[in-house]
Amino acid sequence: MISGKIGCIPIPEEKELFKFLNDKISSRTGFYSIAINAEKLIRANENDSFSKIVEDSIFPIPDGIAAVLLLKKKGFQSRKIDLPQIIVRYCADNNLKLALIGATSRSNTLACKNLVKTNEDLDIVLGLDGYKEEESIIYEITKCKPDIVLLGLGSPKQEFLAKKLHQTFPNLVIINCGGAIDVFSGLVKRAPVLIQNLNIEWLYRLIIQPTRFRRYLKLFKFIPIYFKS
Repeated sequence: MISGKIGCIPIPEEKELFKFLNDKISSRTGFYSIAINAEKLIRANENDSFSKIVEDSIFPIPDGIAAVLLLKKKGFQSRKIDLPQIIVRYCADNNLKLALIGATSRSNTLACKNLVKTNEDLDIVLGLDGYKEEESIIYEITKCKPDIVLLGLGSPKQEFLAKKLHQTFPNLVIINCGGAIDVFSGLVKRAPVLIQNLNIEWLYRLIIQPTRFRRYLKLFKFIPIYFKS
């Protein structure tokens, strides 16, 4: 545990991630991932319902410097990983059916086209924007039967839905991916790789989107969480 009952799996190398995925896929064991960052740790500390969802995930992974620092404090070496990109590659390499759910209709459509163009063996069986009703999402998943879902609705909406989908489809792998679908679409650019590797992507986002400043002020609440952990 890195904070209270919140766990986080250290991932120093991609091979550990692939082993986890292979074990779960081969055993038809579904799960939902949680990308652990400062914002989610703060929300879990303040919201019992959200905290329970994070605690119940069997695949909480580091997503930013906050999780990496807490893991290091506990004696583990890890790094932030680009899980959505890895999942796309994994699906293409293993003939798995993928669904993209989230973002706007235009962004979702562009993301599906771009991913198929750059991963010729990728089978995207479902693309839905993030404004569909839960009943519609469940219906489409039932009809298309994907193996893995990339769920990009923004936090905490995507995590609450992921929990419901896991209860409805216990064999389904659900990857909460935040804004990854917008990145796949080409409409949003990620920080340069060097900045990502230095775990300062948050600073890059602040520079190009100064309106995030007020949102980032809330992240100072992470400081007491760090020292209590």
